[in-house]
Amino acid sequence: MEGAEYLQRWHDRHPGATATTMVSLTNATGRNSYEVLAQVLHSQDEPVLDLACGDGYLLELLRPEHACIGVDWNTAELNIAVGRLGADAPLARADAARLPIATSALGAVICHYALMLLQPFEHVLEEIGRVLRPGGILAAVLPSAPLDETPNPVSAFRAAWNEVSNSYPVTIPPIQDDRALQAEGLAGLLANTGFRSIVMQPLSTSKAMTVDEITESLLLTYLPDLLPPPGLATLTRRLKDELDKLDGGTGTITFVVQSDLVTARRA
Repeated sequence: MEGAEYLQRWHDRHPGATATTMVSLTNATGRNSYEVLAQVLHSQDEPVLDLACGDGYLLELLRPEHACIGVDWNTAELNIAVGRLGADAPLARADAARLPIATSALGAVICHYALMLLQPFEHVLEEIGRVLRPGGILAAVLPSAPLDETPNPVSAFRAAWNEVSNSYPVTIPPIQDDRALQAEGLAGLLANTGFRSIVMQPLSTSKAMTVDEITESLLLTYLPDLLPPPGLATLTRRLKDELDKLDGGTGTITFVVQSDLVTARRA
């Protein structure tokens, strides 16, 4: 199965999953990653594109202060966005590499936890540059690795996954371009496609959660539903076992998600 086909099927089954997982996680100032991204546009008064807008959560934050357009390839996600924003919301189903937007029409393009999924990546960056006016801003929140190797819910998931996938081997489709998650590689690609003033800032968001809550969040990611039902049941049990080791008898674990806020300007 091709990566793009798998992503579409996954989002058909789990529309709105990204917001469901991320909205309750906040940084030291009490903002979630969507709100941090929206804050980048605090002085922006030109049209804004939310690329891979999903269920429209970020668009709802930005309206009505900003003139917004939302684009996504998945119909199930867009249906939720219409329900959230109204039938007259400027939403379009479109390929990120072929945007139905005029050249230099936008002051900003924003993207939350999706830029690495948009392929072919260089073409997508070129298309973003095309629709931005000179000096226009690209702002994206991307996942990043934990800051250290201290045991945490993400490492618990990886341990459980590695064990279960040995018994239930799966073929992982190519769903992302890893260069988008590597600071030097991403900076180089942005520079090569006409972006300047590239800044990458770490963003840490967290919430104290129960083992069951963290399990539900971690299973609502791209890999688990590749497993057959017995494998998924085994993964769930093993993940809870690993998370129980982190509990420490308090009943909750602080679930920390590390991200990067990337901003760049079109030359």
